[in-house]
Formats: sequence, structure tokens, C-alpha cells
Amino acid sequence: MEKILPIFIIFTLFLSVGPIQSTAAGNTLSVGTVQIDNVQVLSLPRQGSTVITTLKKSDEFPVLSKVLGDSSTFIMHTVISGNTLWKIANQYGVSLSDLQRANKFTTSEIRIGQQLIIPQKSNVYTVIKGDTIWKISNKYGVSMSDMIKLNNLRSSYLDVGQKLLIPDYYVQLQLLGGKKGWVKSSLLQLKSQERIVMGWKYNGSSQNYARQLNHSNLNVVSPRWYTLTNSGNFVSITSDTKYLKDAHSKGKKVWPLFGNKFDPVLTDTVLNNAANRQKLVSALKNSLIQTKSDGINVDFENIDPKNKQDFVFFITELKKALQPHGIKVSVDVTRENIDPFWSGSLDRKELGKIADYIVMMGYDEHWGGSPVAGSVASIPWVKEGVELLMKDVPSHKIVLAVPFYTREWVTNLTTKKVNSIDRTMDEVERIISSKGLIKVWDPTTQQNYVEYTANGEKHQIWVEDKQSIKLRIDLANQFNLGGVAAWYIGSETLDIWDVYHFNK
Repeated sequence: MEKILPIFIIFTLFLSVGPIQSTAAGNTLSVGTVQIDNVQVLSLPRQGSTVITTLKKSDEFPVLSKVLGDSSTFIMHTVISGNTLWKIANQYGVSLSDLQRANKFTTSEIRIGQQLIIPQKSNVYTVIKGDTIWKISNKYGVSMSDMIKLNNLRSSYLDVGQKLLIPDYYVQLQLLGGKKGWVKSSLLQLKSQERIVMGWKYNGSSQNYARQLNHSNLNVVSPRWYTLTNSGNFVSITSDTKYLKDAHSKGKKVWPLFGNKFDPVLTDTVLNNAANRQKLVSALKNSLIQTKSDGINVDFENIDPKNKQDFVFFITELKKALQPHGIKVSVDVTRENIDPFWSGSLDRKELGKIADYIVMMGYDEHWGGSPVAGSVASIPWVKEGVELLMKDVPSHKIVLAVPFYTREWVTNLTTKKVNSIDRTMDEVERIISSKGLIKVWDPTTQQNYVEYTANGEKHQIWVEDKQSIKLRIDLANQFNLGGVAAWYIGSETLDIWDVYHFNK
């Protein structure tokens, strides 16, 4: 047999290997898609551990880490009262025939105390010319030390035609509701998903829009092109092909925004009629294809609760129409709250099954016109919102929308009446500078805070700045989210771009 010597690999001892971490904290997520029905998710990376849940074919969840588990060692099961071969096979997720074959059984009879071998399946690889342990390990995403251990290799030499066992790793998945569990990687198709760093386009000149495309951290931009109407095909279109071409030339994907003007009556008129929805979907599809858009961002807010299912129908029909063209569908949802129109009308779980991304608007905790002054989006409030959404939507589908704005709260000290003024980050910094204010850290909101009194009025600002945006990016990393989105590009200070990104 021909010998193959990898000159760059020398090993004299077997090394143990710990968990191999995924790239969840970087600019990509590792996502596992279930390939067969009824895949058991285990509490520990070994067969026979407690089953947390059972996944169906096509279920997808982020991969948190990998370990070798038990694929390179024999598992021995001691028969106890009540055991049958079928029950034992089901407990360890192996077939009855494989269990019988491994133990050379010609009968199904077993006895208490009997030791049974639980068979372990590994992929078999045939060595070809030019192969090295490093090449094979890299190809299958396993460690060299695990390859060496499983195959009992004593040198770096490989023979052409030699059969090597490939270890079957366990991968830890981030499930719904914050749960985590282990699945064998052979039951999944693993893929990398680029994380979204999006910016909505709003309030600015063409020159400003062009300049915003130079931000290297952005990979998706969302211009407002589509608006719901009550005539024709039920959508007003103001697409800008020059902007799209410029965005594509800068490596940005374009997901035009489609809004409903926050009008529940108009939304009901269009969505509660199947023929109206079909006209709308057809018009959107034709425009998106014609402009060569990469996706769409559906921003329907203040929906009547009676249209909850109608909105799901619409997103289902839109996704079905756009999927053959590779056009992504993202849907904006409010941070969960008690308002039936602004929150209760959104079926987050069903929308999460259909759409490619669910964008959680991580604001307005204290909205414009609120009778109480407060943060637009305190970090604890946003964190709780993400955790609530993760009960219904896999985290890799969640995009956290962050505020590139805040509000200046003005309280009349005589009447106690509160008014608010929307402020960009840049405007706030100018106020702080002009009045010589000092930022004070507010541990409750986990933001900087300033205030001053003038002309019988108290002014308060919970500041959005580099520090608060960094904490929001940290949340996206912590929960393995699919990305972030900023409302809106052009309202930020330049130092934001030092932190508004995921690590390469």
C-alpha cells in the first residue's frame, strides 16, 4: 500500500479535547437543521441521558458547542427489571436489529444483571492519495486527537484505501424557552448563517443615504419603499433602483420596508380578504424581483386583534411567493406588552415559523407622549423582551432592533405635566456639551443619564451612546441572536461604529 506522510503533523501522545465552541459570538452563527423525524434532544452528551424534547424534520436551532460524547467508546447497559430489548433500543436511540447484532443475539430473551453492548455508529472514510489526519479532521469538523483516539493510530502514516472511523460529535442546541440540549451531529445538517447588521434608512438627503452605505459594518439596509393603501394593488411603491445598485456595489443587501401607516382599519380592509391579499402579494413580488431586492421588512403595527390570523395568512402567502426567488422575509414585532393592538395582535410563534427573521423592536419602553419620563429602552427591559420572544422563536431568527435615538423629557415643575422631544444621539451630545452636563451611570436602566433645570422645567435624558449600544450587542451575542437592526441610520454619533458590529 502507498504510504502518505504529512510532514507538518507530528504526534507522540493522545490529547483529550474539551468542548469545541461554535462561532456564535462572531459574525456567523452555526445552525443545525434536523434531518429526520423524532430526533431526541438529550440533557447530556451521551446516549441514555434524559430526553428534554423531541424535534421534527426541518426544525432549526443555533449550535452552541460540540463535544465528542460517547461515539468513540463502548456503552454498556445493565439490564434491570422491566427492560426489554425494544425498550433498551428506544432508550439509546438505536435500532432493535443493531442492538441484537452487536450482542450476537438469536433470541429476544434477556435477564436482569446482563451486560449489553450499545452499538455506536460512526461514519467510515476511505483514505485517498494526499490525505492527512489534518485534512480529514478539517473536512468533517472533528478534532485530530479524537480521530487518533477513535482509530487507535500510533503514527501519522496513512495508507491509501485505509478505513477510518469519523467520530459522531454531539452538538448543544439553543432551544425555545431558553432550554439547551444535546443532539448527535449525524442527525443534523450544520450550516453557517451570517449575522444581520441592519440599518433602516429614514429622514435624510440622497447624499446622506449614499454616505451611509460606506459603513463597512452594515450588511443590510432597509429603505422605506412600500406603504399599504386602500386602492389598486393595495400598495404604494416608491422604489429607488439607483440606491439599490449603489448598495449592492458596496456589498449591502437591500430589504425594503413595507409599512401599514399604523392604521388598523386600513390593515383590516386589506388583510381580511383573501383576494386583496393576493393582489398585494403579487404586486410586492413583482416589484421586489424587478428591483433585484434581497428581502423585505414588513413593519405592520397597531393591528386590530381580530386580524391576528389574517396577518399570519399574509406573511405565509408572501413567503411562499418570494421563496423561489431567494428573497428573505423579515417581520417586525413589538417587545411583548399588554396592549392588544400593539402587541396582542401578533402571533409571534406562528410568524417565527414562517418568516426568515423576526425583528424585535427593542423600544419604546417609554414612548413619545408617555405621561411618565423614562428610558426609551432600558437594558433589563430589552433583555426580558428577548427572553420572552425566545419562548416562541428560535434565537437565530431573532434580530434585535436597537435605538439610535432617545427622548428629552421636560417636566413642568409647577403643573408636573410631562412632554417629550425625540432626540438623535448627535443632538444629545450637543446638549450635554453646550450645558456642561456630566453623564451619570444609572444602574437601574444600565445607561448613562443627564438632567438639568431651566425656566421652571426639569429636563431628563436617558442617553443612548456607544456604551448602551455595546450592551445591546452583548445581549445579541449572549442569546445567540441572528443579528441587530438600528432605527435609524444617520441619527447616530460616529463612535457608534466602533461597537455596532459582530466580531469578524
